[in-house]
Amino acid sequence: MSKINWKDKCWVTTIFLVNDNKVLLTWNKNLQTWIPVGGHIDEGETPEEAIRREVEEETGFDFDFHEKFHEESDGDVRVIKPHRVQIERVPHHGHHINFVFFGKILDFSEDKKTTDEDEELRWFSEDELKDEEMFESVRNVALEAIGFFKNAS
Repeated sequence: MSKINWKDKCWVTTIFLVNDNKVLLTWNKNLQTWIPVGGHIDEGETPEEAIRREVEEETGFDFDFHEKFHEESDGDVRVIKPHRVQIERVPHHGHHINFVFFGKILDFSEDKKTTDEDEELRWFSEDELKDEEMFESVRNVALEAIGFFKNAS
């Protein structure tokens, strides 16, 4: 069994938010590229709680996960199955263990253009994603998210 070095890893969660066949991305000034909304999971938070907090802080939007919380008969709550869990190398930051979700905006507003940290927010269509320079992994999952909600309707 291989040994995992937890000293250079942290837990994060991101979400690809979709509205009207467009996906919301934010400009990350440290990475100088477009990424999904999200951030670090605080101590005591589930990935779902963390992403709800991050979306509220960064965008103020209300949204639904592509899956709902399911309550068990004994009152315990099961976690939502993320679209994927991935480990990403982040320059100057070690590795992120990332819970990736899809969500649909409930209260769309084109007025929201920046995050709480004054980073740009932008809605991308499929064509715009194909033309914009960004990490290939972000582009591919953003396209998956748009396709997921197109096929779900």
